[in-house]
Amino acid sequence: MLFLTAASIGICVGMMRSAFSIALIAVMIAATFALATAVSPGPASYFNLLIAIIGYNAGLIAFLAGLFALDTRRTA
Repeated sequence: MLFLTAASIGICVGMMRSAFSIALIAVMIAATFALATAVSPGPASYFNLLIAIIGYNAGLIAFLAGLFALDTRRTA
């Protein structure tokens, strides 16, 4: 579920086509994890952060691949 949520965020932020937005959301993912780790009474797993980062990047890559596929389809 975490991977799919991060991937959908990556696709949505990719639609904005703003480098600032892409960087801001990436920082917000890390900041949210850091805040959750600081507030949590128990130990936190960095594996969840890794899954979120991989999902975010996968969403961005999926958006760019779809954009490229549509562009090549239009020119053909």
